[in-house]
Amino acid sequence: MALANTGTESGRNGREASREAVAFLARSEHRVRVLELLGAGEQTRDELKAETSATRVTLSRVLGDLEDRGWVTRGATRDRYVLTPFGETIYRDFGQLLDTVTVGRRLPGMIDRLPEEWFGFDLRHLVDADRIASESADPHGASRAVANAITDADDVRALVGCFTTLPLYAYAEALRTGAAPNAEVVYDEETTELSLKNDAITDQWRRIEEEQSIYYSVDRQYPCTVDLLDDEVVYVSLGRDRGSGFDVLRSTNPVVVDWARERFERERADAVPLSERMDEPTP
Repeated sequence: MALANTGTESGRNGREASREAVAFLARSEHRVRVLELLGAGEQTRDELKAETSATRVTLSRVLGDLEDRGWVTRGATRDRYVLTPFGETIYRDFGQLLDTVTVGRRLPGMIDRLPEEWFGFDLRHLVDADRIASESADPHGASRAVANAITDADDVRALVGCFTTLPLYAYAEALRTGAAPNAEVVYDEETTELSLKNDAITDQWRRIEEEQSIYYSVDRQYPCTVDLLDDEVVYVSLGRDRGSGFDVLRSTNPVVVDWARERFERERADAVPLSERMDEPTP
């Protein structure tokens, strides 16, 4: 029993020491900045001083503290510094934590509705995403911005989990003027049903398909709408819990773009032309 208690206490003390180490780093902007600079490669003491607001005395103390913890070591000469392999891990993981916290602060009221498991990427990759807000006088302003971006693009691939007619009618107008992008759109189960049961919407997409087949359907639901434009920009649209309109994020992060491309390719491979659903019996 004594041995078991000793092990438990040792583990508890270890966790407390780890939390203290994180707090040690987070409390000092100079420590974080030095790790950031060294994360880009070996630096001299003078180079570090030039890139920080720290005095020479403060910088010496910071470097000494980081060396003591095994996060930084001397480089090719004694006046040069470099991250240790463990220091590189600390810098990477701390940066990821900061990105995650930043996303939560930038997207209040939206962060808990983002389908992280369906996304397949960490929400921290949305740290630089732009939130497109709708004005109260125009609750569909964000969706209108997406529709305009779609018609300005050359290539569009979309997974539709929350329906708005704006992209549909904007695309029809672009097609009429000869400026429509190449497009493929996959509707989920719910938006497929809407597209088949609403006569005005059905007439619109069928007129579009007289020119080219672009609409497809799957037998599952999507938690949001994802538009991938020109293989460079991703728009994520989420229906609001209350009221009309959508919350929209715009991202150019390579991880998000790669995910959108791969997710679309998988969904498109399982999809059937929307027109084929017209002949299926109504449940």
